[in-house]
Amino acid sequence: VFDGHGGVDAANYAATHLHVNLAHHESFSEDLGEALYRAFRYTDEQFVKKASREHLRCGTTGVVTFLRGRTLHVAWLGDSQVILVRRGQVVELMKPHKPDREDEKKRIEALGGCVIWFGTWRVNGSLSVSRAIGDNEHKPYICGDADYSLFPLDGSEDYLILACDGFWDTVGPEEAVRVVSDHLSENTGDTSMVAHKLVASARDAGSSDNITVMVVFLRDPRCPTPAWTKRRSLCVRRWSQRRRARPGRRKMRRKMRRQDAWSVAREALTQRERRVAAAGTYSSAPPPQT
Repeated sequence: VFDGHGGVDAANYAATHLHVNLAHHESFSEDLGEALYRAFRYTDEQFVKKASREHLRCGTTGVVTFLRGRTLHVAWLGDSQVILVRRGQVVELMKPHKPDREDEKKRIEALGGCVIWFGTWRVNGSLSVSRAIGDNEHKPYICGDADYSLFPLDGSEDYLILACDGFWDTVGPEEAVRVVSDHLSENTGDTSMVAHKLVASARDAGSSDNITVMVVFLRDPRCPTPAWTKRRSLCVRRWSQRRRARPGRRKMRRKMRRQDAWSVAREALTQRERRVAAAGTYSSAPPPQT
């Protein structure tokens, strides 16, 4: 997802070129994190040259997810965001680049810039994001260095929501999950209009910014039981069967213990009889009363 400001040129350029630059990078096969970082930076450098030639004054934020095997890779610039939903719960994947972030504020001030309040926190009183592709008149304070993170997946993940700040400024992650859940329940798992529902919820909440939302399902929501639940249910059933079988085993063990006790008693009685017979005083009659 790319969210332009000052015009659509930077967003269109990034959407056209960033994935190509990523695939062509020499580290794409071996080090995806490095390739994503370099792809963002190269795309920024090339657009800044284009903007200088064509006198463009615009930029774009961006958030990219890449799924390779069972690992999710995330790279981003600016305040477009992605969340992961796992078993119906929100998993935070990133922190957006905003001027009021302490590390971003220190970076900007170290370069000679400033962060001031003008309706919201802004870099040099202008942009409300601290990193972006483009915005060459605001370099180096608005830098094109993307952040990157990766997350292992275990098969229990439901979906991703990628969206620009026009959505996240009015709809929180938990509310977004509730909207998706309600939509799926009302439409028997049909996902075709779920992104439209999220956009409408942001409009209803008062967003006046442009809104882009993308929902990426990592499993079919119409399947009631994902793989991890099936494995867990199988383990529970096996455990229950073993529990039900235990009373029989306990009864058998008690019986064996009783049999062992009788065997010991009989052996002891046999040995006593032998000792008495050897002494010649064995009698089965009770002892005389005095």
